[in-house]
Amino acid sequence: MTDMPAMTERDRYIIARALYELIRSEQAKSAADRRGADEEDAKAILHARFDSELQMLVQTDRAAGREPPDCKRAPSIGG
Repeated sequence: MTDMPAMTERDRYIIARALYELIRSEQAKSAADRRGADEEDAKAILHARFDSELQMLVQTDRAAGREPPDCKRAPSIGG
Protein backbone atom coordinates (compact mmCIF):
# COMPACT_ATOMS: atom_id res chain seq x y z
CA MET A 1 0.00 0.00 0.00
CA THR A 2 1.37 3.40 -0.86
CA ASP A 3 1.43 6.14 1.71
CA MET A 4 -1.81 8.00 2.01
CA PRO A 5 -1.71 11.70 1.22
CA ALA A 6 -2.00 14.07 4.14
CA MET A 7 -5.50 14.06 5.59
CA THR A 8 -7.28 16.55 7.75
CA GLU A 9 -8.58 15.49 11.15
CA ARG A 10 -12.08 15.58 9.68
CA ASP A 11 -11.03 13.25 6.83
CA ARG A 12 -9.54 10.83 9.34
CA TYR A 13 -12.70 10.91 11.46
CA ILE A 14 -15.00 10.28 8.48
CA ILE A 15 -12.96 7.31 7.26
CA ALA A 16 -12.67 5.85 10.76
CA ARG A 17 -16.41 6.29 11.32
CA ALA A 18 -17.21 4.53 8.05
CA LEU A 19 -15.02 1.56 8.98
CA TYR A 20 -16.49 1.49 12.49
CA GLU A 21 -20.05 1.46 11.14
CA LEU A 22 -19.14 -1.28 8.64
CA ILE A 23 -17.98 -3.39 11.58
CA ARG A 24 -21.18 -2.60 13.50
CA SER A 25 -23.39 -3.52 10.54
CA GLU A 26 -21.54 -6.79 9.89
CA GLN A 27 -21.82 -7.79 13.55
CA ALA A 28 -25.56 -7.15 13.48
CA LYS A 29 -26.00 -9.74 10.71
CA SER A 30 -26.49 -13.45 11.20
CA ALA A 31 -23.32 -15.53 11.05
CA ALA A 32 -24.28 -16.85 7.61
CA ASP A 33 -24.68 -13.36 6.18
CA ARG A 34 -21.55 -11.77 7.65
CA ARG A 35 -18.59 -10.88 5.48
CA GLY A 36 -15.90 -11.88 7.94
CA ALA A 37 -12.96 -10.90 5.74
CA ASP A 38 -14.34 -7.39 5.24
CA GLU A 39 -14.95 -7.04 8.97
CA GLU A 40 -11.43 -8.20 9.86
CA ASP A 41 -9.89 -5.92 7.22
CA ALA A 42 -11.83 -2.95 8.60
CA LYS A 43 -10.59 -3.75 12.12
CA ALA A 44 -6.99 -4.03 10.91
CA ILE A 45 -7.16 -0.69 9.08
CA LEU A 46 -8.77 1.02 12.08
CA HIS A 47 -6.00 -0.16 14.38
CA ALA A 48 -3.17 0.50 11.93
CA ARG A 49 -4.18 3.96 10.73
CA PHE A 50 -6.99 5.32 12.90
CA ASP A 51 -6.39 4.03 16.42
CA SER A 52 -6.99 7.37 18.16
CA GLU A 53 -10.21 7.93 16.20
CA LEU A 54 -11.32 4.39 17.10
CA GLN A 55 -10.86 5.16 20.79
CA MET A 56 -12.91 8.34 20.39
CA LEU A 57 -15.73 6.46 18.60
CA VAL A 58 -15.86 3.79 21.32
CA GLN A 59 -15.93 6.46 24.05
CA THR A 60 -18.71 8.33 22.23
CA ASP A 61 -20.81 5.18 21.95
CA ARG A 62 -20.35 4.38 25.63
CA ALA A 63 -21.15 7.95 26.70
CA ALA A 64 -24.38 7.74 24.70
CA GLY A 65 -25.31 4.44 26.34
CA ARG A 66 -24.67 2.37 23.21
CA GLU A 67 -22.64 -0.80 23.15
CA PRO A 68 -19.72 -0.33 20.75
CA PRO A 69 -19.05 -3.06 18.20
CA ASP A 70 -16.29 -5.54 18.97
CA CYS A 71 -13.31 -3.99 17.20
CA LYS A 72 -10.67 -6.33 18.58
CA ARG A 73 -8.44 -7.76 15.89
CA ALA A 74 -8.15 -11.49 15.43
CA PRO A 75 -4.61 -12.65 16.19
CA SER A 76 -2.57 -13.40 13.11
CA ILE A 77 -0.93 -16.76 12.63
CA GLY A 78 2.33 -16.86 14.54
CA GLY A 79 1.87 -13.48 16.13
